[in-house]
Amino acid sequence: MTTIEPDLEELRTRAARILQAMDATPIPAMDATFHAHYTEELRMVVEELLAADPPCHRVADRVWLLWNCDDIIGTYRSELDAQEARADLQHQLLCDYGLHIELLESITITTADIRCVRPAALQARP
Repeated sequence: MTTIEPDLEELRTRAARILQAMDATPIPAMDATFHAHYTEELRMVVEELLAADPPCHRVADRVWLLWNCDDIIGTYRSELDAQEARADLQHQLLCDYGLHIELLESITITTADIRCVRPAALQARP
């Protein structure tokens, strides 16, 4: 069994804290400032993770992205999880706004393939 280095564990903890805060935010409170703040925090965590010495380990080959029009609102490791999240969100929209087909259809799912490769600049480090 491999253990995670302490600095990587701290990064995972920070990332989990950020994602929990995002999940706990009600939809009406998700404005441009909300997205800018959490996107920047996650960018800094990823930047630190890429700068870490241990190599990147593959977690998944593909992720499912849940979209609200042009904004990513969730990332899932399985299609079933993404479909369940979409159904939950559509149900919430239905309860809040009534039957608006265009609004319900604006929640979409796409996939993204993940390539776990360290940037060339980091690979060249001694």
